[in-house]
Amino acid sequence: MVKPDWKKFQAKFSENPQDAFEWFCYLLSCKEFNQLYIPRFKNQAAIETAPIVNGEELIGWQAKFYETTLSKNKKDLISSITKSKADFPDLTKIIFYTNQEWAQNNNHADPKGKIEAEQKAKELNINIEWRTASFFESPFVTIENEIISRHFFSPDESMFDLLEEKQAHTESILYQIHSIINFKDEKIEINRTEILEKIEEYLKQKRTIVLSGAGGVGKTAVIKNLYEKNKENAPFFVFKASEFELSNINDLFNGYCLQDFVKVYEDKSDKIIVIDSAEKILDISNRDPFSEFLSVLIQNNWNVIFTTRNSFVDDLNYQLIDIYKVPSVNLEIENLDQEELEKLSLVYNFTLSPDKRVSDLIKNPFYLNEYLQFCGDGKIEYEKFKEKLWSRIIKKNKSQREHCFCKIALERADKGRFFVDIDFENNILEELVNDGILGYETAGYFITHDIYEEWALEKIIESEFINAEDYKEFFNKIGESLSIRRSFRNWMSEKLMLQNQNIKQLIEYAMDNPDIKYFWKDEVIISILLSEYSEVFFDLFKEKLLANNQEVLKRITFLLRIACKEVNGDFLKQFGIRSKDLSSMKYIPTRPKGSGWSSLINFIYENIEEIGIRNIYYILPVVHDWNSNFKQGRTIAMLKQNVRFDI
Repeated sequence: MVKPDWKKFQAKFSENPQDAFEWFCYLLSCKEFNQLYIPRFKNQAAIETAPIVNGEELIGWQAKFYETTLSKNKKDLISSITKSKADFPDLTKIIFYTNQEWAQNNNHADPKGKIEAEQKAKELNINIEWRTASFFESPFVTIENEIISRHFFSPDESMFDLLEEKQAHTESILYQIHSIINFKDEKIEINRTEILEKIEEYLKQKRTIVLSGAGGVGKTAVIKNLYEKNKENAPFFVFKASEFELSNINDLFNGYCLQDFVKVYEDKSDKIIVIDSAEKILDISNRDPFSEFLSVLIQNNWNVIFTTRNSFVDDLNYQLIDIYKVPSVNLEIENLDQEELEKLSLVYNFTLSPDKRVSDLIKNPFYLNEYLQFCGDGKIEYEKFKEKLWSRIIKKNKSQREHCFCKIALERADKGRFFVDIDFENNILEELVNDGILGYETAGYFITHDIYEEWALEKIIESEFINAEDYKEFFNKIGESLSIRRSFRNWMSEKLMLQNQNIKQLIEYAMDNPDIKYFWKDEVIISILLSEYSEVFFDLFKEKLLANNQEVLKRITFLLRIACKEVNGDFLKQFGIRSKDLSSMKYIPTRPKGSGWSSLINFIYENIEEIGIRNIYYILPVVHDWNSNFKQGRTIAMLKQNVRFDI
């Protein structure tokens, strides 16, 4: 409890104590009469808000913060009673909140001012209830609404200050997110109405949502639209998953605790928490704080939305079910298809690149926006486009900007934290903040978009790859953080797509050299199998895969079957199994994921004579997993043509 002290109140709200007092009384009125909010007009006349219906009573209230006694303010009080009844003739009661007390007469009778005010009220057929200074010392204020009273009477930061900070943090995360593409004098907006309607439908059902899509597809833009629509009527907070790398969940609340946060909104029916870039949850070393956070939110009827990349949906679903015991429903935001992209090019008069790799890339709204800013004539190739993006957005012909940004990205990757406190030239940091590349809060700097962070990590990997004396040094220099390993997969995939000659030597080294850590060997192979260009790998390394009794090929089949699978949603739908039932299932059905499956089966088919029947034991499980899930397609057609694969 905090004892009411009006001197502290005045000191804390010295600019406008009357305004702060009105807010204090408004919050208490909402609590007393169980109102989500009490409506009012701008410059509300006579009483502070619209009248409150309470049974057969129609109640108005006023907040009067005086620096002199109530008796000296008798005229103001009587005037308020008269005006209230005139403006609201049906009013039956008026409550006066005030920080002062009525002074007692020498004969212990009511003071003259109080008697006159109550007499005027009686003439107007209205009752008065005085909520004087002693009211603010009552258990209702100091115990039942301790969080509220602490804000107004404690000079220290209160829970309200914390909530304002978290609200500001939410808006800071969403500030640089845009849903409109500006092109010439036009505004291009990708219609996300359908996905928003689905989210709102699931929110009404109190379902936990996993919103997925490729990086830059507009997941956070959809969240921003949802926030703008709901922020006035419901508590709505956004956190980055990397913020939960904590030793204790209460560290997130700056001197308060999770239960304090939850208690503030216990009366609210609709309340939303978003965990953005939720794939970072997979990296958390201490899962207990986030587990407690999620459990408490669900128990207190919060809606939780996770946003994540498509490639992490299944890992996230597994972890939500297996570790946190929270089933979820999945919604995916897709890139534009070719027809939609061509339609936009016709409507807004821009030229698509003849380079198919560029056209595929700009099906993503983020890259489409960047493409239209500087190469709407279509005359650019894939590699030049990617390089120009980095130069135009990050580097801007200043090597210091590039160095600073890469340093921040690497420190974030190594430490796994959302905020970075970095020592660098202030003018460079200010430039990056002003350009929307970095955001800044008291806790430090943060990167505003995951794509920028990925560019930086891939740039670091590329630089180390070029400059390292040998491949062992390369792997040592890039580090072992999970963020780096994810970026390594993207970097490897792109090298395969571009059929980079040096990548063959790196893959050979990773598979052959005993000095390299074993997880890097597996990381290289998994990167290849999940890449869209895995077929290139099997063509380049045919001899290697067939050598030494196919040791490498056997390892590939093992990794394929444990690391390249996803939850079989079609199977679940077929048997009427809902996502919330997964937590009680002993075995969760899966299916193959990634192009590595068809590439491997095609490779085996073309080289079955060399592989030999003696090695059928490691081939059959792969073919069986594929046949069990897919009944048509090029790979199945090929298998049907060869009875040796008839299982």
